[in-house]
Amino acid sequence: MKINLNKKTKYILTVSGYVAMAGVVLALMSFANRRSEKLTCEGVIINIQDENIKGFVDRSEVMEMLMSKGKKIIGAPLVDINTNVLEKIMDSNPYVFKSEVYSTIDGWVHVDIKQRSPILRIINSKEESFYIDDRGKFMPLAEKYSEPVIVATGNLTDTYVQQQLAPFDEEMTLENDSLQKLPVLTQVFLLAEKLKSDSSWDAMFEQIYVNENKEIELIPRLGNQIILLGDVTNLNEKLEKLDNLYKHGLSSTGWEQYELINLKYKNQVVCKKRNSKQS
Repeated sequence: MKINLNKKTKYILTVSGYVAMAGVVLALMSFANRRSEKLTCEGVIINIQDENIKGFVDRSEVMEMLMSKGKKIIGAPLVDINTNVLEKIMDSNPYVFKSEVYSTIDGWVHVDIKQRSPILRIINSKEESFYIDDRGKFMPLAEKYSEPVIVATGNLTDTYVQQQLAPFDEEMTLENDSLQKLPVLTQVFLLAEKLKSDSSWDAMFEQIYVNENKEIELIPRLGNQIILLGDVTNLNEKLEKLDNLYKHGLSSTGWEQYELINLKYKNQVVCKKRNSKQS
C-alpha cells in the first residue's frame, strides 16, 4: 500500500530525525567527556625528528623539560595536562625549532619535536662562538653535540646577543649586484647556504674567512690556497670559474704552485704563484 505524505508531515519527520541524531551525538559526547575525565596518562611517546643524525635534543632532556614545572605527567588525569603550556616549554629550548604536544584517547601524551638546523658556525673577533641556523637565527653551541658545519672567522663583529641576521630580501638572487651592500655576516650566511646546497662544494671547504678589508675568503680542506671571493655578488659565476680552474687549469699545472686564487673580478681569474708576482 502506498502512503502519500504531505509536505508538512515530511518536514516534521525530517526535523524529528535531526533532533534524534543530535540527541545521539550529545549523548555520545557526554559519554566521551565522562570517560576522558577518568583517563589518566599511561606514558609519554617522544618523537624527535632527525634523532639519528643530530643530537641537540635527546629523550631524557625532553622528559626533564616536561617535569620542569614540578607537575606529574604519568598517572595524572589527561584533562589536567595542559598541552599548550608543555609546547611552550619545549619551544623555549634554543635547539628546538617546533614542537607539538597532544594526548590521544588511549591515554598517551605525544611529544613531536623538530630540531633546529645550523648551517654555519661563527667565531667572531671577540672569540665568541655560536651557530646560525637555516632561517638566519642564532643558536648557542651545545655541550653534548657539535654540528659539522663550515666555520666563519676573521673580522666579524656581530655577537650572539643580536639573536638573528639583519632583515634582508630572501628572494634576492645570487646574481644581484646589490648583494655587496648587505652586511658581511649576511653575505657569509648566503655563501654557507650555497655551499651546503651542493655536496661537492660542501665537502671541499672547511672555513670562511673575512679579512681586514671585509672581503670574503674561502679556505679549502685540501691544499693551502686562499680563494678570494670579495663579496657574494655573482657567486654562482665565481664558483663556476673556480670549478673550471680546478678541472682544466690547476689539474695540469699543480695546485701547490699558487697561494692565492682571486675570483672577485668579473669574467676573469687572477692567480698568484708562491714567491712570485701575479700571473
